[in-house]
Amino acid sequence: MSKAIRNKAKELLGFGIPKQAVFDTLVIEHPEAKLKKIAELLRYMPTLWSKERYRGMHLALLGLIAVSALLRVLGPVWQNAIRWDMPTAYLSLVPIASLLVGWSIYVWQGQVFEWVGWGNVFGATGLISALGAMAKGQGDAGLILANALTAGIGALALYLAHQVFAKPKVVKDPSGGPDRFVFPAEYGR
Repeated sequence: MSKAIRNKAKELLGFGIPKQAVFDTLVIEHPEAKLKKIAELLRYMPTLWSKERYRGMHLALLGLIAVSALLRVLGPVWQNAIRWDMPTAYLSLVPIASLLVGWSIYVWQGQVFEWVGWGNVFGATGLISALGAMAKGQGDAGLILANALTAGIGALALYLAHQVFAKPKVVKDPSGGPDRFVFPAEYGR
């Protein structure tokens, strides 16, 4: 995808123009580009309206990721699993994956929302076994909290992926012309 198309899309979306209008503009301005490529590019870019409407949920997701990362750091410290005289002790405490994912979500990289959502939902299957163990009197509250955070991150990320980065519908032209990509209307959704 050309940089010019990406930059124009960011510019138009930044003005508050809906995705459908941005798509139509880009198709007219760049007839050499494939429609599917333009639609895929726009799918994973948030509109100004979406950023404003889902700001609270976006911040909640970032907060859950931060709490999860903090608990991963504090767990080994509280359990004395990390000795400060170890040369790599400080590095082992930095949750690099959480920081990178958090940054990607902070800047609204659409693909990451879905990856984080499904990864955390599948990763939270431990919540069921942790709750089962708790019911038998053998559970660990810390493990349940960690798995609940994971499930919450997954659910919220998938919700935002579905609401902000919805896939456009492909409408076939009955006369055999090019397919039409139709983005969901956002205002009043």
